[in-house]
Amino acid sequence: MPALSNDDLKSLSADLKNLKDSSLVGVLVGDGSMILNFANGSSILVQCPFETAVNGVSATGHGEDAETAINLFDLLNTQVLDAAVDERGLITLIFGPAKKLRICPDGSGLESYVMRTSNGVLPVY
Repeated sequence: MPALSNDDLKSLSADLKNLKDSSLVGVLVGDGSMILNFANGSSILVQCPFETAVNGVSATGHGEDAETAINLFDLLNTQVLDAAVDERGLITLIFGPAKKLRICPDGSGLESYVMRTSNGVLPVY
């Protein structure tokens, strides 16, 4: 999978800083995507694979598979303590020492996820 441009990586890093100290307050499950809503008004539309780790138990899911939304429920109403992105656009959200979410772009050429924050909207392919 190709690396993000330097501009996109900087924008995404700045967007992720907006998520720090905000809680995941909702998971909207639709046909072909899930939207993670945060207390500060930010959101992430997910159309790619994701991984959760909660209290030592790992689970995988996909934004296009509504049945896997249940893997996100243990993260609800939990504050984001840290957030990071790598050069490929893989996002890691840390909700505490025992709770983590990774959103993994799939390189399909279509949008993997879309970040929406007060800085604007940024699709990641």
